[in-house]
Amino acid sequence: MRNPKIYYSALDGKYHRYSGSPEVSKRFEAAGAVIPSDIADIEAVTILDQVLGLARPQYRLRGMCTPVRMDHLTQRVDLASVLQGQEKVPPLVEAELASQGYSNVNFDLWKNVVHVAISDEASKKAAHDILKLHISDAAGELARMENKQIAEVVEAGVTEKVSSVVYSDWGAVTSGVSDTSPLDAILASADYLLGKGYGMRGFFLALHPTLWRKFVLNTWIRDLVQAKVLTLSGEGFQIPGYPRFKLITDSQLTETPTGSVGPIVGATASLGVILGDGPVSAAKYRDEKAGYDAYVIRQWLEPQVVLDDALDLICT
Repeated sequence: MRNPKIYYSALDGKYHRYSGSPEVSKRFEAAGAVIPSDIADIEAVTILDQVLGLARPQYRLRGMCTPVRMDHLTQRVDLASVLQGQEKVPPLVEAELASQGYSNVNFDLWKNVVHVAISDEASKKAAHDILKLHISDAAGELARMENKQIAEVVEAGVTEKVSSVVYSDWGAVTSGVSDTSPLDAILASADYLLGKGYGMRGFFLALHPTLWRKFVLNTWIRDLVQAKVLTLSGEGFQIPGYPRFKLITDSQLTETPTGSVGPIVGATASLGVILGDGPVSAAKYRDEKAGYDAYVIRQWLEPQVVLDDALDLICT
């Protein structure tokens, strides 16, 4: 029996059969598109489609990143620096040429793997759809691994911080009033980024769900919401004079701020964090001796902090 092996291209969004070994060649070699007559391949495509469809809404920390799609496992990406203009140019005076500098970012994508196996006994005895449960678990695990890796890379890579404002427990209350307003630190970070030329199109606030709960229950925030000075929604919040803040929460982020890690304010639509978004492959095989059918799903990716200036850390 032929063991189908297909991959989902990050570039063209299509499924292909592939030949060769991407582990060795560092690239995928498409051997042809998957067509309806390839029944075994279609089954692998269906499984991968369902896994990716369930996983995508759980890729929470992708909101911190600018994705760069690539089918090669190693790739160099050239990123342009911010172009500087010249102010108040007098009449008949030629403006100085402002050239953009380029920096090279090298990606060597790593691999996350989910291995799903269904024994003959389980498939014959179960009163419910075992495969569906495995697909749901596989999707959750792919998302968990990606969120964890983005959190680790970003928290280790961000060093910028406003030294004059530090995190103080947003949940601490004295006589029914919160001791600290979270906006003191958040807006200080926003001003810091705006002063560097970032954040004109908005910000994101990335933090652990526990810290977001402290933010929402903070009496200073509650009073601003009631006074309609701050507009709060599930997607973030808006206050006068600032672009919208997009909310990103995930349990993989640090729950307790320290001297080197805490909530992160970043400029959206910037190159602060780049996610090398590689292909995803699925292979089906049958182990007749052991008596099970299995699917192996492999996802290639790599996040990198590229522009530290576009991110700011709220820490103690």
